[in-house]
Amino acid sequence: MDIKPRRVVVTGVSAIAADSKNVMELWTNLNKAHHFVVPINEKFEKNYKYKTRFYVPFPEFKLDDYGIPSKAGVFMEENSKIAVSCAKQALEDAGFNMQPTSKNTFDVPGINDAGVIIGMSLGALRTAFNSVTSHISSHLNLDEFKAFRFNRMVIPITMDSCVAAWISILFGINGPAFSLNTSCASGNYAIGEAYKKIYYGERKVMITGGVECFKDDNGSIMRGFDTLGALTHSSDGKPQSFSNDRSGFLFSEGGCGMLILEEYEHALQRGAKIYAEIEDCSFTSDSNNIVQMDDAGTQIMQVVKNVSSNRKIDYFNAHGTATHLNDMVESNMIKELFGNKETQPYINSTKSILGHNIGASSAIEAIVTAMSIKEQRVHPNLSNNNIDNLNVVTESMPASLQYAISASYGFGGHNSAILFKKV
Repeated sequence: MDIKPRRVVVTGVSAIAADSKNVMELWTNLNKAHHFVVPINEKFEKNYKYKTRFYVPFPEFKLDDYGIPSKAGVFMEENSKIAVSCAKQALEDAGFNMQPTSKNTFDVPGINDAGVIIGMSLGALRTAFNSVTSHISSHLNLDEFKAFRFNRMVIPITMDSCVAAWISILFGINGPAFSLNTSCASGNYAIGEAYKKIYYGERKVMITGGVECFKDDNGSIMRGFDTLGALTHSSDGKPQSFSNDRSGFLFSEGGCGMLILEEYEHALQRGAKIYAEIEDCSFTSDSNNIVQMDDAGTQIMQVVKNVSSNRKIDYFNAHGTATHLNDMVESNMIKELFGNKETQPYINSTKSILGHNIGASSAIEAIVTAMSIKEQRVHPNLSNNNIDNLNVVTESMPASLQYAISASYGFGGHNSAILFKKV
């Protein structure tokens, strides 16, 4: 059976990360190279001294701030709360009208048969940690831990599918709703799968993106990354992506990015604004190491080559973690694929400013790439003493962008690239 491919466009975006409460704040802060970090909380260091000295706290927000009744979040962890807030913003940005119902949900005409695909890394761990601590405190007679409460809803709160489920519940979506996990590339994988649902004619509208919440009461998740030697040792918290002075990534407790993908003709019929078109996506695996990128860069080269094909790529939103190995391998790949600095696309790393949001990072970066095309502007890479012969953007600048790639690679060797095009 012949299947006629459908064009897929981005009609709505939203993001909450660092101290940005919406996508326009995020876009402004990125173009100003606004760097938001706090020192390590002293209570995190009772029995462990962190090598990294700064991190990005989970965004402070309330459901009420986004027009969602607080009662709707009674059985939600912070990752679900931030995801439904972003989903609501993205739907509104895409021009969908919604009316609140008596059940603390929303009636949104036109998206009943849409789908939801969300990328995430580790899920809601705070409730799980607190519940486990509460449970074992009685077994081990640990009086100091008895203040922790066992949450009777710990299973539905922490199951990986709950974020996608809550979006479908709150906005009345009956199409497929699920989550997937490919570590730091999770957002891109989710966007790619949502793209395919529309491309092959299964859906007209998809809600997709990535979310992460590593907020916990004792900093134990951050310690996990610190013991791996993955976090920055910089004196000011700036990770310095693609700099010769880089020492690791800036840990973020999380954030969220959501996109509304839509079949092109459907978007035109609605009169929706369009940020960019998704032209292609590709995914590969290193089959090399559970935490370390293959230093040959063979598969990240392949995944970027797959989407770039013979096109002239104007902008490359890189993975750019600021770890020694990753930036070296990625910069070598860029030089081999695109040539010298003069022929390379504009290059930046959103992580150089926001830090690394793990499962949410590539979704936020995809949004930044789509907005860069719509605004015809590229945000700066926050770094000095950069790797030689690399076309790194050092200040916010207007740019003529027809094609742009957002690339991301995750622990386990999960590689991803999404190609965006100006409409």
